[in-house]
Amino acid sequence: MGGQHAPVSEVQREDFRFWTEEKLRNMDTDQFRHVNHSAMITFFEAGRMEIFRSSAIGAFMDGVSIAVVRLLMSFHRELFYPGSVRIGSSVTNVGRTSFEVRQGLFGADGLVASAEATCVLIDDRTRRPHPVAEELRAYLLAPTSSAGP
Repeated sequence: MGGQHAPVSEVQREDFRFWTEEKLRNMDTDQFRHVNHSAMITFFEAGRMEIFRSSAIGAFMDGVSIAVVRLLMSFHRELFYPGSVRIGSSVTNVGRTSFEVRQGLFGADGLVASAEATCVLIDDRTRRPHPVAEELRAYLLAPTSSAGP
């Protein structure tokens, strides 16, 4: 990450630990009949939320929210309705109160878009950055190969 962009050829499905699938809706399209970029932002958000779906980390997220403070997206090809997309996500770096996520959005014809997000943990009560617990850090940085099906 760190402002460097991976060429499209370097964004591979096997790079991602967390996966989710979203159905394309007619309302996701624009006047040019392709899926609008704003809909893709929502798909990437769904992918990031998949990271926190595990009940194993629920205790570390109690009283904590996530705020995206930086989002960089690259669009590689058009996407058309109908169909579905698969969103792959992996945490690439964890700081004291933040973490970075690399993502890929895949349609039937391959990679459609890629994204890098910097997210900050926020204390729900104080609304200030919250330190990443060591157990959460270990979970977020676990190898891609340890992911389930």
